[in-house]
Order: sequence, then structure tokens, then C-alpha cells
Amino acid sequence: MAGHKKRMHFTLPAELAEQIDALAGPGGRSAYIEAVLELELRRRRPALLKSQRIQAGETAERLSVN
Repeated sequence: MAGHKKRMHFTLPAELAEQIDALAGPGGRSAYIEAVLELELRRRRPALLKSQRIQAGETAERLSVN
């Protein structure tokens, strides 16, 4: 995701942080976490869109019944 970056602060279990650092290499932690999160969001997006369509359909159905 190119563009503006937002600083975030969160905590992780020490063992998880160590595993991330081992995979990311020196100075690569943020880029690694960003890439992993982008992949996970892409993976989950179809289910999220389906859920939103179902909710929108249920709302429209309730409105049209009245």
C-alpha cells in the first residue's frame, strides 16, 4: 500500500516478536508486518464483502416489508 503511513503502537508476545525479527532481518520489521497484514486482508476481503452484501440485503428486506 503506497501513500501516507500512520504510526501505530502495539504489543506482541516476545516469542512472536523474535520470530518476526528473525524473518524480517535487520531494520525490516515494519515492512515485513505490513506485507503480512496486506496478504491477510486480501485473503479475508471476499468473506467481508459477502458479509456486507448479506447485511445490506437483510436491511433492504426489512425496509421493504414495512
